[in-house]
Amino acid sequence: MRLRVDRYEAFLILSSFIWGTSFVASKIGVGQVDPYFFALLRFAIVAPVLIILAYLLSDFDTSIYKDKIIWGLGLLNALGLIMQNVGMTQTTATNAVLLIDINVVYVALLASVVLGERITRFTLVGLGIGLVGIVIVATGGDLSQIVSGSFVGNIIVLMAGVIWAFYIVYQKKALNKRPDALMMTSAVIVTSVVCCLPFTLLFADSYELSTSGLFTALYVALICTGAAFLLYVMGLKGKGATDSSIILLLEIVFAMIFAFLILSESPTLATAIGGAFIVLAIVVVSMQENGSKKRNGAG
Repeated sequence: MRLRVDRYEAFLILSSFIWGTSFVASKIGVGQVDPYFFALLRFAIVAPVLIILAYLLSDFDTSIYKDKIIWGLGLLNALGLIMQNVGMTQTTATNAVLLIDINVVYVALLASVVLGERITRFTLVGLGIGLVGIVIVATGGDLSQIVSGSFVGNIIVLMAGVIWAFYIVYQKKALNKRPDALMMTSAVIVTSVVCCLPFTLLFADSYELSTSGLFTALYVALICTGAAFLLYVMGLKGKGATDSSIILLLEIVFAMIFAFLILSESPTLATAIGGAFIVLAIVVVSMQENGSKKRNGAG
């Protein structure tokens, strides 16, 4: 059987690549800028850019802002990023990656209930292999690392993962109703700004922004939020919520690579083994999709 990556899988892999850099950038960013303010900046900087692009390139429809699910997605997105930022000030990046990306389990369960997605044996195998890969890569094969960070920080980033599981499933539901990826992305980011603002005003301790902090905020806003979110939404249009979340496990591999390149963290044997498990999970999901297309006569 020849493995083929369709365009939707390619979009998701590219978003995983970009989001793989975001953990390193966010860890640097929350060390320079208040985590609540950093979350607001990430959304506020890119929102006008996406609005302009949606106006120029899409069927611009302001009625999308009357849709309750769009505001729900904005709230989930804002809460998820805030909790990730706050949690990363109190725990290790390794724990954050593990505890956030474990949401693939929650996505599979929620998608079966909310979207009626069938959990096939391929999905179950992919879930199992992917989760094994996450644990090996994120812990270096040593499960004791899970408790090495702050307990509070661990709980906060774990909850961020749970929130994003709901976000993934309900965004897939929203895309079934409104398939314009660019308009959807811009609307969700705009509502994320609105939802993030009160939390920043209530809880941010400082609004100081150094030059380095500004450059970090610009990167995570324009690249990790704007470009990656758009690629993610384009990929989610053609894939199930569960399969999309499995493919997004690749961000763990990319995160470890960028941690080595930028933070000089040397990759270990466990990283290579865990990365192989994650790639294998992607292969299993792709085999499922390609097999389905073949049976349906798709080229």
